[in-house]
Amino acid sequence: MLIIAYPRDEQFLARVPFQFALDPELVEMDQLLDDRKLVLRVTHDLLLSAPQAGWNGRPSTPVEVTLRCSVLRHLMGWSYETLHDELVGSAKWRWFCRTYDHSVPNHSTLRDREELVRPTSLHTLNNRVIGLGQERQVTHGRKLRTDGTVIETNIQYPTDSRLLADSARVLGRLCAEAREVLHPQSSADKQLFRNRSRRARQLARQIAQRLRGTKGKKRLKLKRKNRIAS
Repeated sequence: MLIIAYPRDEQFLARVPFQFALDPELVEMDQLLDDRKLVLRVTHDLLLSAPQAGWNGRPSTPVEVTLRCSVLRHLMGWSYETLHDELVGSAKWRWFCRTYDHSVPNHSTLRDREELVRPTSLHTLNNRVIGLGQERQVTHGRKLRTDGTVIETNIQYPTDSRLLADSARVLGRLCAEAREVLHPQSSADKQLFRNRSRRARQLARQIAQRLRGTKGKKRLKLKRKNRIAS
């Protein structure tokens, strides 16, 4: 079930066993995000992905928490794992994201919830935040720095055989979609829409194994020549 926000806990920071001061910029941003139009826009996108969540199911991560976690992650340049760890161990970020004493969502939940917000909504949210900042004389709104949700990760080395196997996989997927539309009857027609991505993966694996064996033999020959020369 979709939840807009947790009940406001005004005494949350007072219960923290140590003293710390909030940054003035963080307090100002907290006030900017406390806008009904921003929350309603994100609520609309989340309901589009699962309309039945408006009245059914177990309680989900609140809309306000989703919005503020997304803003905080882009502001600090964190990954979803780092965002989760910071929320767990920091009272300041719990206050800003309005999680308070509630359990912090998993990093995969934070990622999935953020992906449900549409690009058009993000554009509207940016315009709304700029407008609020101009009204409160926080910013002139002349420049805007944006960031994507792309995270650096390792990729597989793009060998020719692997690229060909990926091409065969995509073609096989297209053939499967065409088969569902055309409904071939004869065996000859069915052969035209046969998915051969499995065979392409096997051939790519065999090519890689042959190449590794060839490189190993070349290295042995070079070692023998070096030994003889020495």
